[in-house]
Amino acid sequence: MPVVHVILGFLGLLWNFTYAQRAEQRKQEILLWPSILNFHEPSMDDNDRSDGRPDPDALLAQVQQEESKQQRGRLKIFFGAAPGVGKTYAMLRFGQQEMAKGADVLIGIVETHQRHETQALADALPMLPRQHLPYKNVVLEEFDLDAALSRRPGLLLLDELAHSNAPGSRHKKRWQDLEELLDAGISVATTINVQHLESAHEVVQQITGIKVQETVPDHLIQQADEVVLVDISDADLLQRLKEGKVYLGDRGQRAMSHFFRKGNLIALRQLALRLAADRVDLELRQFQLQNPEEERRSGSRDRLLVAISGRPEDEHLVRATYHLATAQRADWLVIHVDTPRGLMQKAETQAWIWNHLHLAESLGAETARLTGVNIGAEILAYARLRDVTQIVLGQAQGLRKFLWWWPGSLTAHLLNSERSMDIIVHPIPAKKPISEDQRLRNQQYLGVMDSPLRRRIRNRHFILGALLGLVLSGLAWMLEAYLGFAGIFMLYMLGAVGAALLYGRWPSLITFITAAISYYSFGLGKGLPTTLGSLAYFALILSLILLISQLVARSREQELMARIRERRARNLYQLVQVLSSARGVEGILNASIEKLEQTLGISVAFWLPATEKSEGPLKQFPEPDQTDSQQRKLQAAARWCFQNRKNAGMSTNTLADLPALFMPMIINERALGVVMLSDLDLRRAPTDWLHFLETVVRLIAVALDSAQASLQRTEADVRLRVEQLQNALLGAVSHDLRTPLAGVLGTATTLQRNAQGLSTEDRLLLENIRQQTEKMEHTVERILHMAALQSGRLQIQKEWTPLEDLLVSTRDQVKSLCTEHPFQTRIARNLPLLHVDPQLIVQVLTNLVENACRYSPAGRDIELEAYADEKEIVVCVIDHGFGVPSGREQEIFGRFSQVKPPVGLGGSGLGLAICKAIIELHNGRIWVRNRVAVHGAVFCFAIPREAEPLMPSDEE
Repeated sequence: MPVVHVILGFLGLLWNFTYAQRAEQRKQEILLWPSILNFHEPSMDDNDRSDGRPDPDALLAQVQQEESKQQRGRLKIFFGAAPGVGKTYAMLRFGQQEMAKGADVLIGIVETHQRHETQALADALPMLPRQHLPYKNVVLEEFDLDAALSRRPGLLLLDELAHSNAPGSRHKKRWQDLEELLDAGISVATTINVQHLESAHEVVQQITGIKVQETVPDHLIQQADEVVLVDISDADLLQRLKEGKVYLGDRGQRAMSHFFRKGNLIALRQLALRLAADRVDLELRQFQLQNPEEERRSGSRDRLLVAISGRPEDEHLVRATYHLATAQRADWLVIHVDTPRGLMQKAETQAWIWNHLHLAESLGAETARLTGVNIGAEILAYARLRDVTQIVLGQAQGLRKFLWWWPGSLTAHLLNSERSMDIIVHPIPAKKPISEDQRLRNQQYLGVMDSPLRRRIRNRHFILGALLGLVLSGLAWMLEAYLGFAGIFMLYMLGAVGAALLYGRWPSLITFITAAISYYSFGLGKGLPTTLGSLAYFALILSLILLISQLVARSREQELMARIRERRARNLYQLVQVLSSARGVEGILNASIEKLEQTLGISVAFWLPATEKSEGPLKQFPEPDQTDSQQRKLQAAARWCFQNRKNAGMSTNTLADLPALFMPMIINERALGVVMLSDLDLRRAPTDWLHFLETVVRLIAVALDSAQASLQRTEADVRLRVEQLQNALLGAVSHDLRTPLAGVLGTATTLQRNAQGLSTEDRLLLENIRQQTEKMEHTVERILHMAALQSGRLQIQKEWTPLEDLLVSTRDQVKSLCTEHPFQTRIARNLPLLHVDPQLIVQVLTNLVENACRYSPAGRDIELEAYADEKEIVVCVIDHGFGVPSGREQEIFGRFSQVKPPVGLGGSGLGLAICKAIIELHNGRIWVRNRVAVHGAVFCFAIPREAEPLMPSDEE
């Protein structure tokens, strides 16, 4: 028995030392997390919210949500418990009401199901033509997303939100089309039934026994501006079904005996009413965020965290946590902790993890993937970091369900380590045995198949472990006379430790079991003692072997994790070195491609704007060898990713059939381009691979932004020097030209006065000399004026001036040029005074009116209008010319820039540049746009509105 006490004491010391070492290691890893994984670092007062103050993160999210809402379209959802309650009818009635108010209403797609009342409402509204997509020798009709984005109606009606789009569409689901419409600023009204909500999917299946395939994420309901519950009683709905107002023919009778049974309808109606009440609770919560005193009255909010493991049953756990968080009006997070063992998991398990995280995101949760060795420590560290109040775990399966108290279990670890959080263990439905056919169907659904290479490696480790056990038994048989009982088991211990070090804990266990069974089965251990004490000694030795194997395996896993982190850090460091040494945009792109293809083994390409304008086409770098239909699809995906600043391609919800992943390069809310990654499979890649790729893309974006900024600074310096030289040269030349021009003009004028003896032809030539000299003198004056403006020598003298006086002076200036163009003036009532330099603003108006007269046909009106808002006073000059070419609206205000004029109408190209310089001196802005439906251009400038001075009264 003393031997037993010695062994037990040794085990205790070994356990305490290992636990303390792991705890110290975890402390260091937690301190390193925020910089490595880019987690949120808590502020100084994150852990001190006992005063009831609102969560600053929630307030910031609220402000950002309000800002984004101002740019996004409005969403109105007509929500019902079942088909046939009247959602589409109510949506069409709403569309007619909005059109009667003057709104631009358009039907994107509506399914009337041959209901006469619904069809009559749809016929009274304009409808967008449907898109025709060929698929397997048939042509499918779908909603035309691109046509709707081009048409840009004020309100779009989009029926059946849960619909799955036909193959070939940009998005898999119609709700993804809706999100793109909202991002484009188009307001949408749509319909949805309760059975199509992602959160209600499992409940509806329990109620009806039918698994609904088409679902919509709950965040659309939460983000909607308005949700209208369309509700009728179950008796009325059944009556409508009998009358053929829901389904036609025998389909209605079949529906009444299946989905539309009275009990189902009552339960679905109850579910719809409860979800509508949850929506009201959400509005209350948003109100409390804006009014902290209301939130203090109702108490602080909870934050739930649920940890998933990669089992199919985790779907039930995610949905249950969603309902729990909704009932408590709490934020919730879903995480998965990846361990070194997880890196060797089946591809099917990895796919379940991704699917359940995507499910949680669609239900409105925040998701994260953590890495570490101790799952419990990782969960607690992240929970403390995010101020979690409740941790939700799934109940263990099998024998582990009854060993939750065991110190090594996750539940016991959390209960013993954390007292400030509630630990909720949620029961998981009993797992039914899965047949091989069902397993293959699951793998096909997930898009993965267990890798044959992975299976071969895993099986080989077990086989090698068993062979090692047989070898150990052979050695024990040969050395039994020399080693004795203790020596044989020390040999077994050495073999088990070696197996754990080489192959892992389970092959180590196979090694020991094989060795023990073979040793006794073949009669090798006949001479060993079998007393009770010897058996106890034998059991303790076995326990020691298992414990040491476990510790060795964990040490091996820690070493593997350290190597992975070191390799990731080394790759990032090398990438930073390469990017810092690269010169220019092209050098950065080439260096990034070479480094990523070398270290990660994936193909990389970039899509960048072909011009400085983000609205233009994207150009691939390096250029592809050929252009085909697949290349056009890649370009369309890159363009979508660039415009929407979201990932696209494989493993996403947008254009998922493409063989590449598109990730936007974003700096300060500005998209620089798109990175296209191909020859990779995220489902079989390491678990945090996507986060690593995002870090890589962010580094490239920073380097690219720095290179572009440096290039822009260099170009700006060059332009500034060129402009300075131009101004100096033009100023000198213009001053030298003024005296000769004045002499020529004076001589021509004198000759005209004494032209009695000249012929008619000579008089015409003399008049032409005078006119051209005046024109040249006018050009010289403009050059000098432009040089004075840009050099800063010209000082403005502001006065309070009515616009009418400026227009009178302008007419006097242009009366000789605009004799064939009548003027129309529209000035808003009570237009405030302008605080401007009158002479300079008259010059602006003169240049704009001269342009209008020069380019408008004879006899056409020149229109001048002016109005004011709270911030600016706007003045516009409208002509009937040929307008401004699209894309040159800003370029036309440059120096010596001209729209290609008709023959004989050319100018110096300085008039609009002078206008822009003068307006900018007044802190204003100037722009041009083409007229709608008719030819012509509209030149406008805006001057900041200032408070008018108080006029003295007569009594003063």
